[in-house]
Amino acid sequence: MPGKLKKLSPEDLNEISDFLSSTAQDFILNQLPTKEINDLDVKSEISYEEELDVDLSIDLQVDELCVWEEDLVDRALEHTFQALENLLDDKYRV
Repeated sequence: MPGKLKKLSPEDLNEISDFLSSTAQDFILNQLPTKEINDLDVKSEISYEEELDVDLSIDLQVDELCVWEEDLVDRALEHTFQALENLLDDKYRV
């Protein structure tokens, strides 16, 4: 059972949001050549009241001739949330 989160400041929330965006983007850029990506938009919305609430979405549009795995976005989300758990364990749990 993971430990309880410390009280998160607005700076902590910004750092977590930036981490989510860059982790998801890096995962996708490591899977597809940049020239094949027409648009990559990663949005993260996080809030913290009594618990951390994270909403992460990835909009990926690739060249019509690009061959890619359809579950890439799902895998990127899964990877990013696992990386978030590791970050929370390392820096934000008491």
